[in-house]
Amino acid sequence: MMEREVAYLLLNNEADKSLVSFAVAGDEAAFGVLMNRYRALMQAYARRTTGSIADADDVVQDVFIIAWEKLATVHDGKHVKAWLMRAVRNRSIDRLRTARRDPGILPFDIPATSDSSPVDVVELLLQDDALTLALSSLPANQKRAWLMREFAGCTYSVIALELVVPESTVRGLLARSRHTLARELAPWR
Repeated sequence: MMEREVAYLLLNNEADKSLVSFAVAGDEAAFGVLMNRYRALMQAYARRTTGSIADADDVVQDVFIIAWEKLATVHDGKHVKAWLMRAVRNRSIDRLRTARRDPGILPFDIPATSDSSPVDVVELLLQDDALTLALSSLPANQKRAWLMREFAGCTYSVIALELVVPESTVRGLLARSRHTLARELAPWR
């Protein structure tokens, strides 16, 4: 086994707090373990936010660079997941703002298959527009809680930490957002 593989195996079971400490001290293997641990979650969240696989990949790559440079600013390493997801959210929003200024960039990256008809593609676009519109009608904390739970898979405690509210409030925010979205998207069922 190569030295890097051994280091990865040894670090793979370490807690986030330890990995952050090691990475801040310059341990690239610890940083790699940390990034591999959350890469899929970060990509899923960025994909849902930007609507594009390519943009999501760019966002995650940007966040990896930012994380390496600013990991020392994480006050408590056990909250690095929330810190990374906040960075993904911010970079995704920046990416969307850039796309709005450049009308040549399409905000969607819907894969076409050989059996996809133009009607199917348009229906997917309309469904996405309906979801976007329904989400935009939600209060900010309801929207953030719903996106973090449904697309990023965050736990109630992580959402509570991010929104600076008790977990009981997170449950209420999610219940209200789900109710509103179900009502708004009922015609698409």
